[in-house]
Amino acid sequence: MEDAFRNMAISDQRGRMPGGNARRDRIELAGPSRRSERALVTDVLEAKVVVGLDFGTTYTGFAYSFKKSGGRDIYTFYDYAAMPKPYCKTMTVLYYKPSREHPGGWRLQSWGHPARINFDQDYKALLRWESLNNGGAVVNSPKPVVGSFLTRFKLILAMKQDAPPIVKPLPSGLTVDRVITDYLREIGGLVLATLRKTSAGLTKQDIQWCITVPSIWDNSAKERMRNCMIDAGLVDGVDGSPHPLMIVLEPEAASYHCYKYLRNGVLNTGDRVLVADIGGGTADLVMQKALDVGANYRVEEVTRSSGGLCGGIYVDSEFLSYLHRRIGPCLKEVATRSPGITQLLLRNWETLKVGFSGSGDSVELDLPRQLADQWEKYDMEMGFERKEDYGEVVISDIDLEQIFRPVVERNLSLIAAQLDQVKAPVKVLLVVGGFSSSLYLLRRIREAFKDRVPHIFSPENPGSTICQGAVALAFRPEVVVNRISRVTYGVACTRNFENGIDPPEFGIEVDGALRCENRFSVFVKKGTSVRAQQPFRKVYRPVFHGQTKMTFDLYSSTEEEPRYTVGDTVMKEGTVEIDISSGLELGRDRQVELSLFFGRTSIEVKAEAINFANFGDQHIDLPVKFGYA
Repeated sequence: MEDAFRNMAISDQRGRMPGGNARRDRIELAGPSRRSERALVTDVLEAKVVVGLDFGTTYTGFAYSFKKSGGRDIYTFYDYAAMPKPYCKTMTVLYYKPSREHPGGWRLQSWGHPARINFDQDYKALLRWESLNNGGAVVNSPKPVVGSFLTRFKLILAMKQDAPPIVKPLPSGLTVDRVITDYLREIGGLVLATLRKTSAGLTKQDIQWCITVPSIWDNSAKERMRNCMIDAGLVDGVDGSPHPLMIVLEPEAASYHCYKYLRNGVLNTGDRVLVADIGGGTADLVMQKALDVGANYRVEEVTRSSGGLCGGIYVDSEFLSYLHRRIGPCLKEVATRSPGITQLLLRNWETLKVGFSGSGDSVELDLPRQLADQWEKYDMEMGFERKEDYGEVVISDIDLEQIFRPVVERNLSLIAAQLDQVKAPVKVLLVVGGFSSSLYLLRRIREAFKDRVPHIFSPENPGSTICQGAVALAFRPEVVVNRISRVTYGVACTRNFENGIDPPEFGIEVDGALRCENRFSVFVKKGTSVRAQQPFRKVYRPVFHGQTKMTFDLYSSTEEEPRYTVGDTVMKEGTVEIDISSGLELGRDRQVELSLFFGRTSIEVKAEAINFANFGDQHIDLPVKFGYA
């Protein structure tokens, strides 16, 4: 009943709520709840093993810990297929080939590092075939088929506007939800196979999944990720895990993991820590205050966290723009004709990107033979002076700094803005995420903030920081005591109509009195510090005597005190309905208590009758926007 209701309430019901005709299921505020406060606590550790999945824009990895260890022993997986050397992550890439069974469709060929290998093999086979065919040789073999090599598709899930050029659109027939589901299904199978090597007979029902998400993501992106986990067969469904999926914010996971590796005495009670999680796609920042240290380590969020699309792939985008300016229009022509060229360029660039420190040295970028030949041909046709070597491009230190500068400056601005929000000193700045391996980025951060933050720290292996932190937080969710709500939460209700203020079209007549519909009944204001598991309650009553159900529409708003549940600043988050037909004799005196329980990264919304019998309480779980807004 609960799952079916949740799907009905959430799916296809997001969006702005227009004004309109009067409904017979309206509610009005009756007053605050007088019930005693209770916390909603769920034991998510009934599973045999906890798995933390860091699904990243460019790389993905997982860690796990068996319940019997109490979270003391956390293992990170390093043995991914076809990786040139052991690493804690594999590539977030997929390779699809055209489906033979379904013309116009796609079948998944491979994922992770093998996907790039398979794509390279097909692309090189095509180049050999074209070379022979263009050279006049008799080619008896059919033309090799090169499929679609997908990268950076995670960013599409949360895009509110057109994706940047570095994020290529998906081919016709593939959706972002499908490709993410396919990837999660594949890595989920690897997780299960890995766990079974240690614990024979273990099934998906024994796993507590924790998936990390950027704080920049809104509720819609979080909900879509949850649905992808369900569609991948990892949670819910016929054989998925029955344990509720935990959505963990990436900077919180990084903070908890890194705390264990700080030297004793660095962090004391009352100290503030700024976490800058700068990954492949996004940057997420959260400021925390240590409430206790040692074995009882606990923190609270003290500022409104922030974030942006300024991860490492945006440096790649700047690099490609530079290369187009340097080589000229023939690069676009070659890349359009042979999409594999761009992937080869980015692969050669990756090593140079990580190693660049701004020390004054230039670097040499190798160009694919096909591009070098076309560049030379273009120069000859245009009458340009012939270059000594078309097979490489020498990029000066000045040019490298110009490639990095726009993205690095955006990250420096985000860090500075967080530091400016607090009047008290910040003791530690933790820099984590995939892009934190950039020597140049770390150097610029240390130079910019060495006088403001005494301890600037980046872990030796930033790649495993978030997945290990997610597992640790699953065992100790009480570590994060308070968070700052990024938006205002409330429900739609009716109130007395105020002439000259309320729009006439919102007016409805109830028992001879003019009421205003679409009013926003606030539960939690934007910027409020909310304790984990803290309940917020209000009591409502029906608008009409013969009303047989009450519908609670939950909304969020970027305003602190929105008046209405319509407008560009308001978003509908979900719906809860409760049957009130058994209390018709009470008319409008029937009372229903609506409770919002704020959890780690989700809200449970519950409605229950107070002074009459109904057909059971109704509730849903919603992702809460504890993150960027």
